[in-house]
Amino acid sequence: MFGQAAILLLIQVGGLGIMTFSTAALRMLGRRMSLRHERAVASLISTTDRSRIFATARTILVLTFALEGVGAILLFAAFLASGDTASSALWRAVFTSVSAFCNAGFALQADSLIGYHSNPVVLHVVAFLIIAGGLSPAAVIAAPRLLPRRGTPLPVQLRVGLMATIVLLLGGFAFVLAFEWNGALTSMSLVDRLHNAWFQSATLRTAGFNSIDMTLLRPATLTLMMAWMFIGGSPGGTAGGIKTTTAAVLLLAVVQAVRGRWTLDVFGRRIAERSRHKAAVTVTLATATLVAAVVAMQLTQTMSSQLAVFEVVSALGTVGLSLGGTAELDSIGKFIIISCMFVGRVGGLTALLFLSERDRPAIWERPEEEIDVG
Repeated sequence: MFGQAAILLLIQVGGLGIMTFSTAALRMLGRRMSLRHERAVASLISTTDRSRIFATARTILVLTFALEGVGAILLFAAFLASGDTASSALWRAVFTSVSAFCNAGFALQADSLIGYHSNPVVLHVVAFLIIAGGLSPAAVIAAPRLLPRRGTPLPVQLRVGLMATIVLLLGGFAFVLAFEWNGALTSMSLVDRLHNAWFQSATLRTAGFNSIDMTLLRPATLTLMMAWMFIGGSPGGTAGGIKTTTAAVLLLAVVQAVRGRWTLDVFGRRIAERSRHKAAVTVTLATATLVAAVVAMQLTQTMSSQLAVFEVVSALGTVGLSLGGTAELDSIGKFIIISCMFVGRVGGLTALLFLSERDRPAIWERPEEEIDVG
């Protein structure tokens, strides 16, 4: 119990983010933040009004604990109905709810949620918590404003993040269902296939739970799963990855360039060129880290290339899904994967601070000249 409680506390702190907790702590201590800290927190929690940073952080904490509480109650009822004792069901529900919302993927069962693959309540409650945590509390609060006549329009960042999340969820559901209909899902009923395909779509990007045996998945499914894990969740959420907005900005920029337009307009707004540059830097650094880690794994570990790539992508995306390669790692391999998890968790914030510090307007400009690329 002590070890599980310690892990649960670390999951909660890491999921919410050290910056959010430090903001709340500063408020309770009556202290002010530095301008650098304020700028970083504003970007992290997706607020443009810096005067409302403390209020936004408080709202995020309240919403987080409220969603985790509701999830724990629903899971407690489901676990109790499945035969657990009251004490076991309560602890399992609390642990699973926090782990799901914080996109940690830790479960108290050795086979994750495979034992509950025919329990739709468990699957959909956990999936909802994963999605809510991956979206970020700020996006969850603002989501009702997507409906017609429900207040002021959403900021473009939240709208892009929500739209990208919907596309990834539906796309993941479709390809898991199609590729594994006669594969990993073949032993399930029609309804269970739908439930589990949706659950895997929700969990594969950042959460790390699984309700089907990962070793039964086809190579094509694993390849697309790695792409989804690489993208991850939305800015300000508990998920890892390069973020949905980063992928969306780059994809939309490519589409616009193919159409002969070098500016990027989305939802009636023009996306700043600096945002496109930051997206390109983020993807380039993430890809370079991925390649370096895979090469290191191939040089030091005796496992297949697909297994090595999957383990690295899962670690960088802070997902936690595994095809069994984790058990094959030696001390060097474990250090590589631990390093990938650390970079995946703090790398985005570090890059944000690094780029923010270097946001200095040029005093003068040199003559412009084009270079053929591609």
